[in-house]
Amino acid sequence: MHEALDVLQRAERAPDSPVNTFMTGEMRRKYRRAARRLRRHETHPRYRNLHSAEELAGIYERTAQRDEMIEQGLRDLQRITLALGRVIEENDPEVGNAIGTFIDEAARSAEEDGPGSEAAQRYWRLQFLGSFGQQAHDHRRRPRLPGPMPPLSRDPSTMARLELTAAEILDSPPPGEAVIAIPPEGSDSGRERAYIRIGLGEASWIGSFEIGYTKIGSISMMPDNKHLFVSAKGAGYIIDATSHTLVEQVGTHVAFVRMDAPRTLFLVDHNGMSLELFGKSGRLWKTETISSGGFREISLEDTEYRRRSAAGVAGGVGPFFGETGDG
Repeated sequence: MHEALDVLQRAERAPDSPVNTFMTGEMRRKYRRAARRLRRHETHPRYRNLHSAEELAGIYERTAQRDEMIEQGLRDLQRITLALGRVIEENDPEVGNAIGTFIDEAARSAEEDGPGSEAAQRYWRLQFLGSFGQQAHDHRRRPRLPGPMPPLSRDPSTMARLELTAAEILDSPPPGEAVIAIPPEGSDSGRERAYIRIGLGEASWIGSFEIGYTKIGSISMMPDNKHLFVSAKGAGYIIDATSHTLVEQVGTHVAFVRMDAPRTLFLVDHNGMSLELFGKSGRLWKTETISSGGFREISLEDTEYRRRSAAGVAGGVGPFFGETGDG
């Protein structure tokens, strides 16, 4: 049982990845080849607003390594639990008593130390092991049947967010596809528009966005996880993520946006002259003009902005067309 628990613990230490799909050996080889091409700059990410070439290569490599570790862990668990099952079937009272005592002690420690403790995690692994062992016992004559699969991503919402915010610029909309005009035709200023496909698969839609007066564009999910922030070359728009309708226009000189690591604060720089901060409840504050030369080394701390190195500011909301600014 200790060996089986060690196997589960190793699987938990597998690299994290936003990819929720388990990759077969053939897929892992394909992803690793793709990562090498990205690092050699032979290919480029399709959705540049989500990841740089280096970041995407890292995701491919971590996903392949994660699923390799999970697959090996499942093989080891199947071997261990089948062997343990054969011992239990011998009906040796000492074996049954030892296992019962082991589980009771684990449950008592988990209750004493509380949720989130190492003891609680150990007890969860024992419960998982019991479920896995039962399935392995039931299907021992069909060993190729898969056992229960551990969660593939520590935060399944990450992949969902990426699927909603992936974006690419279109020269023109494909024939027959609906296009949502933002702002609606007839209510704009007559500036040029950009066609942007946002989202993947069934979540995909095309918007015709009136552009602004900077060279930076970005798409990001706002802290409430209900609204998208779209900057179309400086024209800022808050969009309902479900209905794809315009909620609010936010200036025409958006220079950059920043999200903090916990994804609770979202900062908008207006042409290096004023700042606007959004939280989970919506807009928190907006400054008047407080600079004429641009902001540098901005970081987010609670609901304040401070001047320091931007190295600690979370990414994921970078430009997908135009030039890259350093803020």
